Formats: sequence, C-alpha cells, structure tokens
Amino acid sequence: MRLLTFSLPTLWALLGWALLAPLVWQSLRRVRAGSALDGAQQHLWLAGIVLMSWLWTVQARAVDGAAFGLLGAAFYALLFGRDWARLGLLAAVAVHTAVVGGSWINFGLTGLLLAVLPSSLASALQRQLEQRLPRNLFIFIIGNGMFVTLATTAATSALLLVFAWLARPAAASVDQLAYALLLAWGEALASGMLFSALVIFGPHLVRTYRQDLYLPPRRGT
Repeated sequence: MRLLTFSLPTLWALLGWALLAPLVWQSLRRVRAGSALDGAQQHLWLAGIVLMSWLWTVQARAVDGAAFGLLGAAFYALLFGRDWARLGLLAAVAVHTAVVGGSWINFGLTGLLLAVLPSSLASALQRQLEQRLPRNLFIFIIGNGMFVTLATTAATSALLLVFAWLARPAAASVDQLAYALLLAWGEALASGMLFSALVIFGPHLVRTYRQDLYLPPRRGT
C-alpha cells in the first residue's frame, strides 16, 4: 500500500494508467454482457469494497518500519470471478486512496497490482484446478480457498514490495519479503475458513461455484 504515497516516476505512472484503462473497459463490457449480480451478491460485492478499503488501513509495522497488512483481494476474486472482482477491487483502491489521501497519479500502477493482478491470477489458477483435478466439493473449497489464495496473495505481496523497492531502493530489505510471505499463510487460512463457510451455507453468494459441476445430484437408486 505504500505505492499510494510514493512519488513514482512520471513514466511509471503514465504506463500504469495506459495499461489499466483497456483492462477496465474490457471488464465493463464483460459484466454488462454477462449475468448481473442478484440482490444478496450485490450487497456482498459492495460490502467487500468498503471492507477492503478499510482493511488496507489496518497494518502492522515491523522493526525496520515496514508496514504489512491483509490484502483480501484473492478471496474477493474467488467469490465474484475475474471481472466483477477487478471492478470491485479498483473501487476499493479508489476509496482507500481518498480516505488516506494517497496519490491519484499512482492509481494506475496501484490498480494493476491490487486489482488486476490478483483477480486475473486467482481466476487463472482456479481454471487450472478445475481442468486438472477431480471436480468435487472438497477440492473446490481447499484448492481455491487456501492454495489459490496463498499463491495469489504471495505473488501480489511480492510484486508490491518489488515496486516499492524500485521506487525507494533505500527501503529494500529481504526481511520485508519474509514478513509478507508469512502473512500470506495466515490470510490463506482465514480465507479458506470463510470460503468454506460461504460455499456450504451460502453457495448462491459464490459466483464461481457451480453446484451441478462440484456437487451433482446422485443417480437414482
């Protein structure tokens, strides 16, 4: 989240906006062409925007001054799919930028790292699990809720640190990467529990879940 306040090189900032704009337009077209969110899904989608924009303000500081916090982006992507998650995460970045007084010129790059990357990576990994592993409820919950979340959160956290280091090389530290990866494990466990609860008690809220695929009806006896 430090990229919101760093003074990024102008070329970086402009490149971030140039890459982000067509991806946003692509997602907008896809959600308009696809099925809309129903009442409960819409409420959860909006609540997720507010929750993540607040979650990113809750950070723990290490001895060297580095700040770490939960991302929640992978879990959000698993609930709503790539395009709805991408738009919701971008809205969360916008709300967070306004709340903390962040730099709007950095929004393009920050949006790519906090919205486009986790939503795209989580969706790609989810498709790989669906294609390569048996399709049953246990694999859907554990594979997506824990392992996809872990891989996506770790990759996103690492890239956030890399770009922060590139912006301010003096702030670089290997310990920061170790803290971020350790926190990714905790986030994966928490997300796995929440994801399993939603799939079991509120499957209609999880847009990526297909009951006919992962829990088909038993054949008549």
